[in-house]
Amino acid sequence: MIIALVIITLLAFYLAFIMMKPGALRTTLWVIFGICFLGSLAVLYGNYAHHFGMEKRTETSEQVIYSASPNKQLPMLLKQDIGTSGKHQVYIYKTSDKSKAKATHTKADYDVHNQVQTTSRDTATITSKRVVWRYKSGFYKSLFSNQNNGKLVRQTNTIKVPKTWVQLSTTQAKALGKKLSGMKNPSAAQKKQMGAAIQQAVMAARQKNPQMTPAQMQAVEKQATAKIQQQVIQQAIKEVKSSVK
Repeated sequence: MIIALVIITLLAFYLAFIMMKPGALRTTLWVIFGICFLGSLAVLYGNYAHHFGMEKRTETSEQVIYSASPNKQLPMLLKQDIGTSGKHQVYIYKTSDKSKAKATHTKADYDVHNQVQTTSRDTATITSKRVVWRYKSGFYKSLFSNQNNGKLVRQTNTIKVPKTWVQLSTTQAKALGKKLSGMKNPSAAQKKQMGAAIQQAVMAARQKNPQMTPAQMQAVEKQATAKIQQQVIQQAIKEVKSSVK
């Protein structure tokens, strides 16, 4: 609407000055349309440069997020640097737990700041606190044709993940994937070491309960195997974090 007002007042100013005969009426209209034209320009500039007719509003939203890792046994929150300074990152996650769901990421903008916290809850969430420009009323919204409504001033994302989640960069995640793939075929020495550890766990359990049934012994073996595998994974994560940025 303001653009139309600028054009109309300029046209009226031109016609009053050119088309009308000299006299008090022409002078009056010329002054009125001139003031309206300059006023419209001032209002338009005020909205563009100083957000005239707008106010800052804080909007908060929370969403449950899911690991971007395809391995559900190893949930991850991935991050990737923006630029070369290393001061700004985007975080990668999924908004659905479906296997075919595509990963998304926090907005790549220097006005967007992310912070990650651990939580005792089982679910991960992202809480976005956005400060945006909004029009004060429907009049201003119509006057400026809703331009720049919702323009971002700043945004803070607080990502809360369970303690079981691993936080890695995309480069570290790739390195970890290669390392774990190589561990799928352990050497004879590694198999022997794992077998000895499992046997030791079974013997310790039998000392506490000499009357263990075969099913109970199998459960102990399964638990010991899972514990050893978890230790191997944690060691691999530690090595990747120390060697890869």
